[in-house]
Amino acid sequence: MNNLGTGMPVEWQIDRFDAIFAARVGSRPGTIQWEAIKAFRDAPTFPEAIEQYDTISGPFYGNQFILNKVVPEAWRFQMIVFLLHLHETRDLADPRGGLTFANFQRVCAQLELASAGRAFAFLNIMRVGGYLARSPSASDRRIVRLEPTPQFMATVDQWNDGIFTLIDTAQPSAGLVAARAHNPALGRTMRRRSAEKLLAGWQPLAAFPEVEHFAARDGGWMLLARAAALSLQRGEDEPVAIDLIAFGKEFGASRTQLRRILESAHEAGLLDAPPQNGANIRLSSQLYCAFATWLALYLASYHDSAMAALGEPGSSALWY
Repeated sequence: MNNLGTGMPVEWQIDRFDAIFAARVGSRPGTIQWEAIKAFRDAPTFPEAIEQYDTISGPFYGNQFILNKVVPEAWRFQMIVFLLHLHETRDLADPRGGLTFANFQRVCAQLELASAGRAFAFLNIMRVGGYLARSPSASDRRIVRLEPTPQFMATVDQWNDGIFTLIDTAQPSAGLVAARAHNPALGRTMRRRSAEKLLAGWQPLAAFPEVEHFAARDGGWMLLARAAALSLQRGEDEPVAIDLIAFGKEFGASRTQLRRILESAHEAGLLDAPPQNGANIRLSSQLYCAFATWLALYLASYHDSAMAALGEPGSSALWY
């Protein structure tokens, strides 16, 4: 049994809430199997992946001023996934295919991610940030495709490499960092397969409302990741503190917004003590275990997609 770090309080034993989490994950079609999630989470090296998730994801979002305005909230992250998917699966012979305003609005409406107006604004923010460029159709000038810029694709490759590093940390036998070096298209194929799972109805946060409480709010995603990493590093039952002013500047969120996230988490029973601005943050054992188990699901899913991209047999066995 992995207790998530030397000296970690016994109440944070990682399998303490497994009956709850397993029941939520269930066995409905399109759901990753509980045993596959546990295989990642219970690996001896998984605590390192929890810390790395913050150290890898933090600079990725914090160093991208425009990107951290549109990504840190969970549903907008999925919008990025589908933006790339529309571009990378386009039929060049179809002038109306690929990443257009109309196609992006249609996908966002289909999956209830955003209204047509919000989807339109999202793409324009990406254009202003230098992540997308207009590319009028040669056959019909009224149709305008949007193309990811080299700057954006370099950022996406950085994100891919971070995922491969996290997977290799949790499961060293995966060898995805080395595989990526020999197969530059691995990240693109992994993303395509992952987008297909979402299009088929998979909802990564559905079984973990504790995590969704943070991920559904601007700045909350990285706030939880930072608090979880700091809590793990403590090694004993002590509160952690986060400078909300500095954190907000890093991730484009106001101190007031971050404070409200923490206060609402306490009201929901996810923090064991009232937070004092960014001080006295005490994650409940259920929140911590939910975050760790969700991260295992997240990495197991990308691992499955990457191994399928490499043609490894049996990857689909992870899914019902």
